Amino acid sequence: MKMVLPFGLSSDGQHNPNNESLNGGSSHPATKPPIARPSFYMRAHTNVSAGIPIIPSPYIDFIVVNGDDRYMIRCERKAVLENSVELAKLIHAGPNSGRKGDNHFQVSNVDKHDFELIIRFLETKFVKYRDHLHILKILELADRFNCPDLIIHCTRELDLQLTSATVVDVFRCLWFYQAVQVSNQYQLGAVITTQESASKKNKRKAQVIATTNSNFNLNSTNVPAPNPNPFTAEDYGVALLNNALQLIDMHAELVLAKEELTELRFEELEMIAKREALQLSSERTLFNCLADWSTAECRRKNLETNTENRRKVLGPLCYMPRYALMSAHEFKTACDRVELLNPTEIPLVSDMIEGKKSKNLTLEQSELLEKFRTPRPEFAKMPIHLSDRSNPKNYPKKMRNAEKSAANNDEAGCLENFGWNCLAVFACIFD
Repeated sequence: MKMVLPFGLSSDGQHNPNNESLNGGSSHPATKPPIARPSFYMRAHTNVSAGIPIIPSPYIDFIVVNGDDRYMIRCERKAVLENSVELAKLIHAGPNSGRKGDNHFQVSNVDKHDFELIIRFLETKFVKYRDHLHILKILELADRFNCPDLIIHCTRELDLQLTSATVVDVFRCLWFYQAVQVSNQYQLGAVITTQESASKKNKRKAQVIATTNSNFNLNSTNVPAPNPNPFTAEDYGVALLNNALQLIDMHAELVLAKEELTELRFEELEMIAKREALQLSSERTLFNCLADWSTAECRRKNLETNTENRRKVLGPLCYMPRYALMSAHEFKTACDRVELLNPTEIPLVSDMIEGKKSKNLTLEQSELLEKFRTPRPEFAKMPIHLSDRSNPKNYPKKMRNAEKSAANNDEAGCLENFGWNCLAVFACIFD
């Protein structure tokens, strides 16, 4: 379709005083027809010398620069302004040339083909991708240029493609978007030990407050609670992270046996190993996963692969398997491979597995043994409904009912704990 330009403007939107009249001859200024001024002209730039408004072109050109390579992408100005915060800032800042009539804007350090896919999505709300790894790349660019609709679209597609084969890639990528922070296991002790000069009464108050706070932070990592009805791009990101971990819970036997888990960072492995609802037919699966990772980590750190160094790199993860749920043969086989427990703890666990009662246990040992024999939940929690894959109807009714029952018990327990904590705080105040 041929574009009809307003009278007196050239093809680049600038005023052209040498334009000829419609009759083909030079027109006298007095004989020129008046220039129409619709209301939207008030928002346009103005040529100060002639007083003629400059109408912004409905199209803009992005010049993608990668070294000596230059690639131009033409797109609709309105679609970009309405759907990308960062690109809108770039446009409002003005073209790189500094000329108001210029519609060229430069973008660097980005794959030209993936950037064009983003631009086309802003226009059509459709994006073509190859696989889940390609969606993760597009998601990274969508986050960089702050395109909320595209972030949500990619999140839905990734949730749809979540399987035991893809979940580790998605999980690792989400770490960089959700700013997951691992809690400090020594934080509670620091609250009390740093107040050595305080009175006993103040120490008691500090201890009660720390205990109260810990009751409301039961997770080993500070992962934001997912919104069951996600609305914003941030909600969808948190929900997808939740769904990735939920799928790992459901398919723990397959996922924990993957060789790629040995490539995880400690914080990533910790988040998985500390999951309460890992669906394991045997705790040996988690034990073997930790043993393999410790070997790989010693190699990465150029440490000798011995028992002491393997326990050192694992730290508190040595205590994540529920050892007392193993059979005597499984536990002996595991210890023959590598002793993740120290020489004092191994006979205590062996006695518990064989039904013997240990005497003269410390409080820490009693709590540790209790944890080792605590069974895992029968079902994993339900995922957040983001796609057809995570639709609640696709999961067994027993699994849905188990989550409802657990939610009701948690709510009653929180109310009870809150009441006791309030009484404890008041008791300290009036002590």
